[in-house]
Amino acid sequence: MFKNSTKPLDLESQGLALLQQMTGSSSAQFHADQWEAINELVVNQNQLLVVQRTGWGKSAVYFIATKLRRMQGHGPSIIISPLLSLIRNQIDSAAKLGLNVVSYNSSMDQHEKSHSERQILSQSVDAIIIAPEQLGDTKFGQEILPQIVGNIGLFVVDEAHCISDWGHDFRPDYGRIVRAIQFMPRNMPVLATTATANDRVVTDIRNQLGDRLKVFRGSLMRSSLNLQTIHVRSKSERLAWLVENLPHISGSGIIYCKTTKDANIVAEFLKSQDINAHAYHSDIDGDNKPRLEQALQRNQIKALVATSALGMGFDKPDLAFVIHFQAPGNIVEYYQQVGRAGRGIDNALGVLMVGEDDARIQQYFIQNAFPKEEQINAFLELLASYNGIKLADLEKHMNCSRGKLTHTIKFLTSEFPSPIMKDGPFYYRTASDYSLPHDKIERLNSLKEDEWQRLLAYFDGTLNRCLMQILGSELDDNDIETCGKCEHCNPSAKLPDAVQQQTVNKASDFLRNRYIKLEPRKLFGASNDVVRSAFPVYGFPRQNANLLCDTGWALSTWRDGGWGDLVAQGKFNGAFSDDLIAPMVKMLNSLPYDERPSWITYVPSPRHPTLVKDFAHKLAAAMNVPCQDAVYVAQTRPEQKTMENSYHQSKNLDGAFGIEQNMLYRNPVWLLDDASDSGWTCTVIGGLLKRAGVQRVVPIALTSTKNNQ
Repeated sequence: MFKNSTKPLDLESQGLALLQQMTGSSSAQFHADQWEAINELVVNQNQLLVVQRTGWGKSAVYFIATKLRRMQGHGPSIIISPLLSLIRNQIDSAAKLGLNVVSYNSSMDQHEKSHSERQILSQSVDAIIIAPEQLGDTKFGQEILPQIVGNIGLFVVDEAHCISDWGHDFRPDYGRIVRAIQFMPRNMPVLATTATANDRVVTDIRNQLGDRLKVFRGSLMRSSLNLQTIHVRSKSERLAWLVENLPHISGSGIIYCKTTKDANIVAEFLKSQDINAHAYHSDIDGDNKPRLEQALQRNQIKALVATSALGMGFDKPDLAFVIHFQAPGNIVEYYQQVGRAGRGIDNALGVLMVGEDDARIQQYFIQNAFPKEEQINAFLELLASYNGIKLADLEKHMNCSRGKLTHTIKFLTSEFPSPIMKDGPFYYRTASDYSLPHDKIERLNSLKEDEWQRLLAYFDGTLNRCLMQILGSELDDNDIETCGKCEHCNPSAKLPDAVQQQTVNKASDFLRNRYIKLEPRKLFGASNDVVRSAFPVYGFPRQNANLLCDTGWALSTWRDGGWGDLVAQGKFNGAFSDDLIAPMVKMLNSLPYDERPSWITYVPSPRHPTLVKDFAHKLAAAMNVPCQDAVYVAQTRPEQKTMENSYHQSKNLDGAFGIEQNMLYRNPVWLLDDASDSGWTCTVIGGLLKRAGVQRVVPIALTSTKNNQ
């Protein structure tokens, strides 16, 4: 708490009136220390770090401070916000104070950006909300910000724990913020806010932002939350638990999943059981996200099944529950997400489930948190050999996915001094020497593993204490009293772990009958030049409808808790179980066809020649159709799964297969592969089969390994 702060009565009265206007309540009063924080910014122009629980009203502090500063004639605020869902929420909150707030972010089209730019440069806005990457080599960072930097009235860093690499959600882009503040006027007030910073993170933020920073810290106790852990591990059991318990939980809430695929699965199953739930993740169309958020705000749906794309800053005071279908990476992340619930109501539920595949998922995130050294070296060498190169051309020269490339670029541009720079669409190597910070990466990976183990201890009950106290101690808030609500404090109120076998069977049946559509590729490359470069042997045109496959289908998704688990086991054992034949027959007989195929062929493998072949012949026998060895391996190439972007996936197949003309039927054919990911294998072989005279090609697969299905 701040001591001896100046509190002009007329200014505080104005601030209180603004708070009541913002909340829509004439009886609203400042929470403890809210006004003191506003006063420090407006009157004393200090730099603050505010660590307060979710729901305390951190956004009220910076919007009221913005309004008061604007009334005094100061310039607009800049607010750094990490998520688009958070930005939309903040603009809505600011509008209640009559603030003209604009955003400038990567999801906006050029017309929207130009409109925001005109307002910013004409000084007709009260606040500008941007994502941290806009401070880098972007038009905003290079052209707009320099024109307004001397007139900024307040600089706000929301979710400031992202600055610290000790934090649970360190984001390299936040490093730009520290450097930006160093070039701001020294008397410019700065506010950094977070609900999830322990002592170590607070110290790190203070070291980075400077010794002027005052730390303002409150209790993180959430008295409304009833915290529970549910011990059902298989995916079918967890789905069953949701179906049996959600109807008895009042209100609307959020169900968190770690992956896009699982968010889709959970939402689809709940819908199939007449529970109004919708998936929410990064692949959801941008126009649909606000609609889904609004539906949850208005309690028009029971739940959003969300990844972390719906997280920081989402504000729904009457959110009744947060259920984790899969575990977050650490206790601090859990506190942040479960803290979305119960902000404005007396009782809310927080449930943590840990799935049998969660440890594997967590290891994947830890191992891929930083770019690999060989990838960085190859990237820098490539940039050094060109006088500027575009991202699409980088993909041609590097066998690296677009996601990994952008991850590498983001990581390197956030380093200081950065070894790369961007000018328009071109990337360049700078003169700065660079070596990967191995010690830092090793330290952070070790920290993440330790944090994961502490989350498991919370879940397993081995800590044997109030669950709210455990959350508080992770954030170095050791004054939290026992909550009196959680499963440790009040065991009689614990929800059941057990689920009925009948419901589990429903979930298992759902997982085993969730066929995945395999959409055909419409083009053989992004441009004529790309196609000529990728297919010198086959000579495919960029576009030819006569060479395209029909829509295909996969029986499962990889390790989906249904048939996908059995497929994964078969890949490991070198032979697929006969138990997969009947469900494949069921799928093929249930699908709609323009013209039903009358025979089967398959994608041969030079490394595992019997794996798909044997299964294809067994499947054909069960379908009572012939299986022809119509496709042969012409050249052994690197495994297709090692090709990481579209260009390399297509080029790796050029000349790899041939067609046995004497094995062909002209009638429509099912083309079987064990796993489908990019769709390039079936696209290429399908094109060869159709060029050879086959009328239609319907791709089928045992599983889809795409990560978003």
